Order: sequence, then structure tokens, then C-alpha cells
Amino acid sequence: MTKVKSPSLAAFFLFLISYTSTLYAEGAKALAASGYSENWYSVSQTQTITFKTSDGDVTIALHPTLAPKHVARFKALIKAGFYDNQYFYRVVEGFVAQAGSNDSHDVSKFDPTLLSAIPAEFTQPLTTNIKAVESTDMFAPTTGFLDGFAVGMDNQRNEMWGLHCPGTVAFARNSEKDTASTEFYVVIGQAPRHLDRNMSVVGRVVEGMNVLQQLPRGKNENGGVIEPLTEHSKIQRAFIHSASALHYYIQTPRHPEYQKRINTGKHLDNPFFHDNTYGPRPIDVCYYQTKTTTTPW
Repeated sequence: MTKVKSPSLAAFFLFLISYTSTLYAEGAKALAASGYSENWYSVSQTQTITFKTSDGDVTIALHPTLAPKHVARFKALIKAGFYDNQYFYRVVEGFVAQAGSNDSHDVSKFDPTLLSAIPAEFTQPLTTNIKAVESTDMFAPTTGFLDGFAVGMDNQRNEMWGLHCPGTVAFARNSEKDTASTEFYVVIGQAPRHLDRNMSVVGRVVEGMNVLQQLPRGKNENGGVIEPLTEHSKIQRAFIHSASALHYYIQTPRHPEYQKRINTGKHLDNPFFHDNTYGPRPIDVCYYQTKTTTTPW
């Protein structure tokens, strides 16, 4: 019998890299198909939308469980081209970027049902996909995440609601609760948690917060409304992603990296810190948000 020559070490490592890459690709494909894993939530392309601007794209992941009627309206408006050539017309430093038409649209161009008021969806029943993180919060009995989306929870009332963390997307409304229709906003500054349970949250930004931070700001005395509007505030086009588009993933709080982060936040177990007199410290889930990626790790 002829003796088979052993492969070189370099050849072995090339094989190992190729094999690992194949397994990784297959794993990512399976994750995308399942929509959920222990560590990552795969956002369906049908729930992923992008707003194109002159400074780049803003991509948003929607979660219908948070506000099903508002999510459906958002997508219907995008399909109808409502936001194309509209603007982020109200931008308040450290607060929100609000977008839409500011009632300047031609109502004859759209189905009246697309412009009608939507019943408020401030809270929803608790679901099994929720993961509690903190029970000592200033604005909620418990805070945590629904598939990586920050939420507040009240077990006694069987309720959950989207939190106003940086990157949160919600519908704007008038003082009356059932008056949201077409306008939306994105939190671009500190978390305005006083709005929790008073606005209908539809999702979170997964890419493009840096683009939003480049938007012109309106004057405070004008409520942040920008005058005059320029190309730098303009939404060139809005669209829902196709089935072949890039997948986005949102980290779940079960991910080891997230667990390590909040453990450090609670106990300051890092050589940088020297005083933990008041530990363990509560976790602000708006500061310790779950991460987003196009390549789960």
C-alpha cells in the first residue's frame, strides 16, 4: 500500500478557514430563516425600511407586536411614496428628528384611509419573547427587551410598551391620543422616557444614526421646525427592503457579550473603576442597548 503524504500545515489551515466560513454562512442562513436564535433576532426584510438622504441611508427595523396598526400604516405610506421628497422638518438638538409633510402634502394624491387618524397603541399584552433586565427603573416596574427592542413591562397589568431610547422610532400625534396619522420621529438625543406609554413606538434604527446627527437643527423658539428647508433635510426616497436585501440582526440580552456589559455596569468589575460604594447599580437599558449588525457573531 502506498503511503499517503501528510498535508502541509498551511494547507490544513486553509481548509479549516474554508470549512469554518462555510459553516458560518450556513448558520447565518439558518438564522435568517428562523427569525430568532438565543443570541440574535433576525429582522425580516419585510419589516426593514430605509430612508435615503443626501448624507446617507437611515435603516429602521420595525416590530409589529409593539404597535401593529401603526407599523402597517407606516409601511403602507412608504409603499404609496408618501415620504418621497418629504423632509425631516423638525429637528431638536438632544431630542428628536421628526419627519413627514407637516400637513403640506396634496391630499388628493393619496387614499384618504392612509391619512386618517390611527387609534393609539401605547401598550400591548406581554409576550413570551420578552426578557427582563432591570426591576429598578425610574419609569417602569421592569425593563428589558422584546427581541432586542427596549421595552417596559408591568406583569400585574400584563402590559409592555416600547421605550424612548436613542434610536427609537415612533409616530407623532396631536394632544389628543388617537391623532397619529403620517408623521414619525426618531429619538436622537437623551432618552425622553417621559414619553413612554404615551406614544406609539414602531421600531428602532439599526443603521444610520450618524446620518440623523448630521441633520440641520431648527430653532428652539420655533419648536425645532426648520425654516427654510434644504436638501440636507430631505428624504429622497423611502422603501421596504426586498427579500434579497441584506439581513439585519439585533442582539438579544441573552448574548454573552451583552451579559458581560451589564455585569460590568452593575458591579464595575473593571480595573478602570475604583469606587463602587453604591453598587450593585441598576441598569439603564437605554444606555445598555442591544447591538445591531449585518453579521451575527
